[in-house]
Amino acid sequence: MCARRYLLSQIKHAISFYNLHITPELHLYAVKSLRDLLLMGIELLTENTMIQVISLLKHNRTPLRDLGAEYFDKPGWLDLAYFGDSVYGVSTNTVLFLWVFYCFFHGRHGMSVLQKGVRCLTMARALRVITFSITVLPNPNEECSFTGPIDPFNLSPGGACNDLLYSGHVIVYTISAIAVTILCQHYPFLLLRLLVRFFIWFQLFQRIIRAVVEKHHYSVDMFLGLCITTLIWHSTVLYKDLPQLPPRLLQHLKTLVFPYDDPEVDRQLNDVMILIKRIKRNPYRAIVSLIESEIFVRQVHIKQV
Repeated sequence: MCARRYLLSQIKHAISFYNLHITPELHLYAVKSLRDLLLMGIELLTENTMIQVISLLKHNRTPLRDLGAEYFDKPGWLDLAYFGDSVYGVSTNTVLFLWVFYCFFHGRHGMSVLQKGVRCLTMARALRVITFSITVLPNPNEECSFTGPIDPFNLSPGGACNDLLYSGHVIVYTISAIAVTILCQHYPFLLLRLLVRFFIWFQLFQRIIRAVVEKHHYSVDMFLGLCITTLIWHSTVLYKDLPQLPPRLLQHLKTLVFPYDDPEVDRQLNDVMILIKRIKRNPYRAIVSLIESEIFVRQVHIKQV
């Protein structure tokens, strides 16, 4: 009886917390975001399973002739592909993390680009599962280390024994490059915008060449991955129900943390919103002003002491 009363009281407390802290707009955004993340998780588990299933099928493992690999496997192209790799070369997982962080850094617009990127990533990789499953092509690298058993939750099965047409890595690279291209268009200086865009697409081109010459993929895998991902990104019909951040997000977050009216919290929130507007208008001047005001406050405090 006591346990039942305790459970009911906890349920009532949870409902009360929800009604006080969660606004309807924030609830809708959270539900849609979780839906997209769940679909992406299901797709990745399905993809990982099918990679292992196809790898166990018997087929002729003699690599196909790749004219793109023959063309790029020359000193000039190799020098270009590995230029700066020791300075700014990072793994694919790091690229994924940097893409998410970069979008977060750009606020509301960045979050919209991130939500679209998640949907695009799910769609592109889902199509990829179909392409490498219906036609089995030999891996460009004859060495195959996967022997089973099939485990959907084994995220490092040891390498596929068939070609994964088209490349999953180039999907991540392409979405990251498109996101940077879109978000940097509001940077204050034209030269800065051009340099950022050139760097990110040059990185993409380098990674495509490296994947081909290192025999991770055929050149057709990289080319198709780039084209299909770009086409999916521009297929607006696929993005009609994307999660949209509610307007005045800081007010919703304030309700989440401080459900009751507090003049001091409102004042601090207003200061934060003013600071964000100043940074968007002129980042350099806003940061310098913030540093100078902090130095002035410290000097006044020292004099008072």
